[in-house]
Amino acid sequence: MSEFNPNEQEAGARGFWHRYRLLIVVAAIGIAIIGWLAVSKDSAVKQAQETVVAQRAEWARQAEARQADFVKQSLARFGVPLAWAIRREMMAGNLDQVDQYVTDLVKLKGIEGVTVAQADGSVAVASDRRNVGTAFGNLYPERYLTAAQISVEETAPGQWLLVVPVMGLNARLGTVAIDYRVPLAEPGK
Repeated sequence: MSEFNPNEQEAGARGFWHRYRLLIVVAAIGIAIIGWLAVSKDSAVKQAQETVVAQRAEWARQAEARQADFVKQSLARFGVPLAWAIRREMMAGNLDQVDQYVTDLVKLKGIEGVTVAQADGSVAVASDRRNVGTAFGNLYPERYLTAAQISVEETAPGQWLLVVPVMGLNARLGTVAIDYRVPLAEPGK
């Protein structure tokens, strides 16, 4: 019949290990690999997210730089025909026409103020009538009164100052300063 083993419990435990040791080892290795993969996946996802955030920030910085360069070039190009138009009228002594130009300019989107100074530095025409007759140096740096080239500077983020020298045949006739703010994009456009 059957033999009785007094250490049957001990033999059963050893027997369980001997019978299932390969399965237990494979299961332990599988659990370790799954744990390692989960940690690796989380780390890779986190690193990918950080890379995406950094890339988006870089793209935004590049886009802002391109926009600033575009605005600067556009304002400088706008300054050339503006100087010609104002030159013609100042040479003819027609400040009423210059005033009409200034009035029309401030109606354009983004142009916040226009100031036209004569060669002596006094403001002859301005969109803000309170500035007429004052010294240009009270409104803008004096260096602009002697600058020979069109100057475009970003005074604050999105705010620009365009300064245009108005040259006559033999001497400087005046200086035009335009305060420009880049219009905000309208949603859906």
